[in-house]
Amino acid sequence: MDLFVPPTSGSGPSHSCCFCGAPLEPGASPPARVWLELPAPRGARMMREHFCHEACFQGALDPAHRSGSGRPVMRGPDGVILNAKELTADDLSQERVLCPACGDKTFAMWPEGWDSHAAHRCPGSPGATPEERKAAFKREFGHLFR
Repeated sequence: MDLFVPPTSGSGPSHSCCFCGAPLEPGASPPARVWLELPAPRGARMMREHFCHEACFQGALDPAHRSGSGRPVMRGPDGVILNAKELTADDLSQERVLCPACGDKTFAMWPEGWDSHAAHRCPGSPGATPEERKAAFKREFGHLFR
């Protein structure tokens, strides 16, 4: 039998991280939602919902279960990710990202549109034909795709 215990007062997503205790800032990236198991009578599981910083959650996981590169994501004043080359697909997925090859184009939602950009417009993607340029881009930045 699973019992879900309501969060204690003050432990909602707008308060503090369940791992480090630092405040979860409103408007910052959404907090990770975790369920922590509480001691319970035999045959039952008691769970309580908590919220934490994504980095704290990833740090608490076994390394084999972590996602992302673990490196800091550098963002411009407009929120665009600037250091895509050193990150992973998990870090970039569905984010605004500056093209890792040319640094000229901002992708509104990575990886959407990469193939057209690489094939026709990207000065950082070498090749004589659109197919060659797309293949070169994918070879160079394959780690940024799922």
